[in-house]
Amino acid sequence: MLTIIELAARADGGHGLQSQSHRTENWMGAGWIEVPPQLEPAVWDCCGYCDLDIQNGTLVRVTPTDRPPDPEPEPAIEEDLAGLAIDQEYRLTLLELGVTGDYV
Repeated sequence: MLTIIELAARADGGHGLQSQSHRTENWMGAGWIEVPPQLEPAVWDCCGYCDLDIQNGTLVRVTPTDRPPDPEPEPAIEEDLAGLAIDQEYRLTLLELGVTGDYV
């Protein structure tokens, strides 16, 4: 198996990673570098959030960096539906009371 890592970090600081079992050389070309087998666990452990130490065209060391915080999870669909049901009930109540205009 061969793993390659993108040379340029993304905006969030991480480097793209690719791995394919049947490859023996870098298939992405310029902008990517092969990860030596002894460094593969390190790049996967940090998910590409690392500084690359490249000497003479060879990746010789990776230093893990901080990952950005995970985004807040989206509300569950049940929460969205509950909010919609309450809003619908409120609007129906206003209509029953004869309230019209921007409120409904």
